Amino acid sequence: MMKDFFGYLKSKVFLKHLLLSVLSLAVVLWILFKLLGVYTHHGETAEVPDFKGKSIAELENFVADKHVGYVIIDSVYSPKEQPGIVIKQDPEAKSLVKHNRIIYLYVTSTQAPQMAMPKLVDRSTRQAVFMIESYGLKVGRITEIAGDCKGCVLKQYFNGKEIAPGEAIKKGSKIDLAVGKKEDNYIAAPSDSSSVIEDPEANQ
Repeated sequence: MMKDFFGYLKSKVFLKHLLLSVLSLAVVLWILFKLLGVYTHHGETAEVPDFKGKSIAELENFVADKHVGYVIIDSVYSPKEQPGIVIKQDPEAKSLVKHNRIIYLYVTSTQAPQMAMPKLVDRSTRQAVFMIESYGLKVGRITEIAGDCKGCVLKQYFNGKEIAPGEAIKKGSKIDLAVGKKEDNYIAAPSDSSSVIEDPEANQ
């Protein structure tokens, strides 16, 4: 019995059927790979468009014929930029990617973030101006009032009212300062005794 079986394995009939089976399998696999390539757009690429400067409202129409998608993943506050504008993308423009690749976008925030007001009182005018700018705030009016120290900050204001350190304030807000103007015959006086508007640049 075993002898007949091994004899069949060596016969031309078996070899012929084996060859046909291998060829059939190869053809089937080739067709499957071709279909898979079509389904996944294998070998097809798209050039990433330049999203920078585009507004959120125009993104849908912008990508309609670009063979890519997009997702907004973060917003960044930038007082110098218009709100709702793309300022960064990943991958970068003109990169080659597969069809329907998702492009990740960063846009400017429509609202300024809140922060804690820094303590400027008792600092020199130069230090206060530096802190205001480093915190993302803006330098407003700098006025001089009678005080026991020359050039040091005595009061800090926002929208005409004193603002205490730690109070919530939006980035980009304008901060006014009242700084001391010491005189030789200085005697403690009310805070509104005098006021002279100075150019912030003069204290740099």
